[in-house]
Amino acid sequence: MAAHSLVLPPAPPGIVPYIAGWSRETLVTPRLTSCGGRLAFVDESHLDRDSWGTLWVRPTLLPKGRRGEPRLREVHPYRQRRAMRDGLCQVCARSPDDPAAPLLFLLRGDNPIRERERTASPPVCLPCAGISVQLCPYLLRHHVAATADSAPAWGLAGIVHDPVTLRPMGGDEQVVYGSPAASWVVAGRMVVELHGVTPVDLKVEFARLGRDRLEKEFARVEVPAAA
Repeated sequence: MAAHSLVLPPAPPGIVPYIAGWSRETLVTPRLTSCGGRLAFVDESHLDRDSWGTLWVRPTLLPKGRRGEPRLREVHPYRQRRAMRDGLCQVCARSPDDPAAPLLFLLRGDNPIRERERTASPPVCLPCAGISVQLCPYLLRHHVAATADSAPAWGLAGIVHDPVTLRPMGGDEQVVYGSPAASWVVAGRMVVELHGVTPVDLKVEFARLGRDRLEKEFARVEVPAAA
């Protein structure tokens, strides 16, 4: 953080990441059943499954200004999945300037991001990485960054249920698409696998972008109005 502060302008206070949860966006919990050898909701619709046919939690999705108070420790399932699927920045939701360019990933920890590493943390644009390392408590002390040439969907993070009793079998776990467990999971986050990984020195990248450009980029990131 100290090294970054030589280049980074102060992050605007009050920024809420695009993927964050909000107090009024609660999860609906439909009754479970089994159908066709897999877990299902009793009142299921096509919106409850992703393109791999996996069942997802059913979140409330409200317009801006009606979401209540931010829950920064929570991740909204739909917005997380959309950010992963479309390569959106998890903070500002902006699409990549060049869809063919590598995506930047910023993770908590000290160990370098490895080839084929799996993560449920969506990509981030470089300016928002500068915001995140200043404001996110998970990243303040320990973070690593890398670009990935591609980040295909690997699976999900969610709760696996017993095929007979339909009761949860444990806590949140990662499940690969196409596995037997994927038929009995209620997913809450998409997990991708990073290919073509190149470590990134954020201090160098922030310096390359320049303080003036970073200030302009920080200013465009929306701070939500009080709900």
